[in-house]
Amino acid sequence: MQITSATEVVGLIGHPIKHSLSPVLHNHLYQSLGLDIVYHAFDTASSQVEAAIYGFQALGFIGFNVTVPYKETVFHLLDSLDEEAQAIGAVNTVKIENGILKGYNTDGQGFIQHLKNSGFSLSGKKVVLLGAGGSARAIGIYIAKEQPAAIQIVNRTFQRAKTLSALINDYKGRELAEASVDISTDADFIINTTALGMWPDKAGNPLQNYKLENSTVVCDIVYNPRQTTMLQYAKEQGCKTCDGIGMLIGQGIRSAEIWLGHSLPQHSWQIMKKAADRFI
Repeated sequence: MQITSATEVVGLIGHPIKHSLSPVLHNHLYQSLGLDIVYHAFDTASSQVEAAIYGFQALGFIGFNVTVPYKETVFHLLDSLDEEAQAIGAVNTVKIENGILKGYNTDGQGFIQHLKNSGFSLSGKKVVLLGAGGSARAIGIYIAKEQPAAIQIVNRTFQRAKTLSALINDYKGRELAEASVDISTDADFIINTTALGMWPDKAGNPLQNYKLENSTVVCDIVYNPRQTTMLQYAKEQGCKTCDGIGMLIGQGIRSAEIWLGHSLPQHSWQIMKKAADRFI
């Protein structure tokens, strides 16, 4: 790719950042589609987050992504938010247009698109969400939009599970989610939103010793390793599984569409996946 003075720039802020696959995926996608855009990651100290985003604004960036631990910090520094980001209380995508900073959260969208691409539907299903952090909030809000029968939030800290269930219920305007200390025995989907099993602590398995029905679909948002200990455990019990790389791809494509203001071709997913397959 040849970078010129006309090349549009987008970025990523977080800390640490060197492990991120996003620059590889985005730049491969833009080059493959013939888009004159370059994506770069910026390791940003906590004391410099505000300066960084106003720097992007001053330098004419068209937008940027936000990763841990700054999704909630940036949320409070923007001019406007879309409805879902407002409900979630965190952003991972910011569009800069006419000097205005608008925040979005594409994590949940990316996860749902991954499920649909994998042939799964949450409509009328009983869903168990493991964890109650930022990723759980983003995914939980978008699960609620898919008309499930029920959402069960399971978390080590019960109060955090109650808080998330209340947030989802307020968003939907009805009693859809509930907090629990135990995983439902009749779950159709179990989704891990925690960091258990993530490299380098790959042995973590939130379903250890839990008996799974082979009709249950088990999903993990962890993408390194690609096949986590939890997913291997689920496969051994005959379950269908979804790994975390699809969510990363899905949220990245949606971010790019927000920056560009239009949809990307359907084969964008395959383009990003080929890039990811070379690294994980």
